[in-house]
Amino acid sequence: MDRSRYRVYRIPKARGGFREIMAPDPELKSQQRRILAWLMARRIRPSKYAHGFVKRRSTATHARLHTGRKVIVRIDIKDFFPSITERQVLAALLKEKVPRDVAQRIADVCTVEGRTPQGAPTSPFLSNVVFKRADYRLAGLARKWKATYSRYADDLIFSSDSPKLNHIYHAVRAILEDEGYRINEKKFQVCRSGNRQLVTGVVVNTKASLSRTARRILRAAIHNAREAVIAGNDPPVSLRVLEGKAAYLSGINREHGSIALRGLKEVRSLITMRRRLLAQ
Repeated sequence: MDRSRYRVYRIPKARGGFREIMAPDPELKSQQRRILAWLMARRIRPSKYAHGFVKRRSTATHARLHTGRKVIVRIDIKDFFPSITERQVLAALLKEKVPRDVAQRIADVCTVEGRTPQGAPTSPFLSNVVFKRADYRLAGLARKWKATYSRYADDLIFSSDSPKLNHIYHAVRAILEDEGYRINEKKFQVCRSGNRQLVTGVVVNTKASLSRTARRILRAAIHNAREAVIAGNDPPVSLRVLEGKAAYLSGINREHGSIALRGLKEVRSLITMRRRLLAQ
């Protein structure tokens, strides 16, 4: 597909640099969404190791697999979406038994100049389908090392109690390069149990949870909301936003999440009581 059908802009990355986003025009986006619905209706699924952009899987399910391990190795794929080619999309769809003419049309509509754009609604789904073979190869490698493997988008995690798990790096790189991907060397990390172990923002040293800082910020926001309501004012932060964060925390750690949700339930009760008093 031609670049003229996309609006291209850049957003800053957390660690510096920029990420190019290619947003399809409304007509093309609508077409891509219909394609996505059609593919999902055919029950095409990613591998069981993929946790990003998959229903009933999340950063929480990804992180929980690696809780309480002595060593965690994190490997990040460089330019993940642009690394996936039109040819790979076509081959993956054919393997899923999509008719060739349909698969070719999908590959054409959902790529730009032969690459998968970051910003198209189909890209996350297609990336998982294309990466399925690599997932199984990497999982097979992990088994040889008596390690656990899972992936969230371009974030590959291996965990084990073996102190030598960091040596898996070279074998992983060989598989990725064979599949057409490159490792982002700057993001390669080895996290041992003596230090804080993070997987997609979730601390997994002993049990999965958000960091103490993140929990403290949420706790303070709930406290400020409660104090504002008691003073007769509106909460400074939307309760829906806070409830979303509390629900996310609950999905990672039920105990910590329950405390936050109870606090927000109390704030809701205070708001209801205030409204009843004002209505009298």
